[in-house]
Amino acid sequence: MSALDLEASSAASGSSRGLASASAYVLGGTMALNVCGFAFHAVASRKLGVADYGTLYALISLYLIAVLPSTFLAPVAARYAAEFCALHDDAHVRGLIAVVLRIFGAIGVAYVAASAIFAVPLGAFLHVPAWGVPIVGLTSAAGVLAAMLRAVGQGAHAYRAFAESGVAEGVLKVLAVLAFGLVGLNVFGAIGSFLFGVAAGLALIALPLGRRYVRVPSRAVVWDWRRIIATTAGAGAIALTTALIGTVDVLIVKHVFSAHEAGLYSAASLGGKILLYFVGFVPAVLIPQATDRHARGERTRHTLALALVFIAIVGVCGVVAYRFGGLILLHALYGTQFDGALALLPGYGAMMALLAGTNALASYGIATHRLGFALPLVIATLATLGAIVVAHPTVGAVVNELVIGNVVIFGVVAAALAIQGARGAARA
Repeated sequence: MSALDLEASSAASGSSRGLASASAYVLGGTMALNVCGFAFHAVASRKLGVADYGTLYALISLYLIAVLPSTFLAPVAARYAAEFCALHDDAHVRGLIAVVLRIFGAIGVAYVAASAIFAVPLGAFLHVPAWGVPIVGLTSAAGVLAAMLRAVGQGAHAYRAFAESGVAEGVLKVLAVLAFGLVGLNVFGAIGSFLFGVAAGLALIALPLGRRYVRVPSRAVVWDWRRIIATTAGAGAIALTTALIGTVDVLIVKHVFSAHEAGLYSAASLGGKILLYFVGFVPAVLIPQATDRHARGERTRHTLALALVFIAIVGVCGVVAYRFGGLILLHALYGTQFDGALALLPGYGAMMALLAGTNALASYGIATHRLGFALPLVIATLATLGAIVVAHPTVGAVVNELVIGNVVIFGVVAAALAIQGARGAARA
């Protein structure tokens, strides 16, 4: 029996020690990937300078949009894998892996082909080197597959492999960009380092799963599409909004403004996202509590109110900190070349705090089975990004439009939840 098999059996036993170990692996791998992501940007920005860093950030933003399918479907894969693992049904887990490889392998091939075909026009639109687009295509192909296999591994209790994959991706990105920095880092070396890390993360989840399931006979998975759509509609809307707000705006700015302004905007974008990550745990705490209270027929508004008050307090403190101490953050992340991003940082932080509030509202809707917010959330998100496309006199105006748009998004989701709650109360 392999080490991965022993790990899975231990996790499946349900012991408190096993659960604690599993949580530590998942949390550690995820945190390592996030922390190393910031370290990668800190190294790359210092070596590249403002203009080239804006190019790198645009390419990475393009990658983040390309991996959206895995963001939507990874929870589905994890849930199915967990159910099969609970039944000790390795044949269906093998079948699930086969489906993932087939579908997301095909998506990866499509990304590589499309990136080669559209490299020149897309590069011209974003003002990035044409050769960077195929590298993003390769990275996206590896990224979607890695994310889906990690989801399967997490559901199948392969927590150590999950953690090792995340750690390898994050650490090797940083080591590679440091190595390129010793010989003179350029955009090619930076995006190549990003590709190297993602490919390493894919290898370190694919190989352990392959060793475990290669000799297991495969059994076809029967998909309950109604259940999948019902359970992923809300989460998918949240994921879409979170992915598009903070990535598409970067691409628009890169297309419209000068390389220097785009670089400063990229710095403000990454710095502002720290506030979102800081309160990102709130939905994870809110959903179980609200779900439990809702299932017992108790009022859940108090739980939501506490979450929103906490986000508001952290948001206000964060924006004030950006306003008066933003240079400290910019110097820590980027050095002194990006001081011009200071004027954008408070507004971008405010926008991220509003986005965190929207995520909390939407998570509450999922917990209480009120999914009427999903379509209005997507429409309001696309409308906000559309407003940036129509009117973008300055990068500061883009940030202001995002703040106003996220106020509207928050209000739309709150209204949708209130209306659906009132209708439910009236029927009761």
